Amino acid sequence: MRPAPEVHDALACLLTYPGEEHSTGRYPAAVEVVTRACPETREALEGFSGGIAELDGGELEELYTRTFDNVAERSLEVGWQLFGENYARGVLMVRFRELLRRYEVPERTELPDHLTHVLALLGRMPRELSASFAAVQVGQAVDKMLASLRAYGSPWAGVLEATRMVLDLHAGEPAKCTEVKA
Repeated sequence: MRPAPEVHDALACLLTYPGEEHSTGRYPAAVEVVTRACPETREALEGFSGGIAELDGGELEELYTRTFDNVAERSLEVGWQLFGENYARGVLMVRFRELLRRYEVPERTELPDHLTHVLALLGRMPRELSASFAAVQVGQAVDKMLASLRAYGSPWAGVLEATRMVLDLHAGEPAKCTEVKA
């Protein structure tokens, strides 16, 4: 069973640049949404929460930038993880942009293949399409991202572990997630 779009949006929130909004508690709120719907993600997300608990806003922004923006292997761009900087990535980004429009996912400052966009898209696509998309393209990219984040010792590895668990649910693994209640 695929988790609700709110779970995908919460994971995307956890992978978004912290900025001023972190001080309002958006990360803890997003962790709560995911762990309430998918209890098996609790340990991974507690690792993330613990890893950033003592950081102030500026330190968190700096850690995010060092983690994701300065080393290509830790990039959150699905197309880069799959194809690097070649023509196939460009084709994939065009396809992502089409899907974002079709399923009414707003494109923000990141490129269309950024994991935050892709997660929002997965939560809104028809189940059959999201299952193959999650299993093949997104799953492979997340596995590469996760390996790099673990090697780096990043607290965001916990978010990618939780993301991997949600992707497995798309692909037909035994579901433990429940519907998110407003």
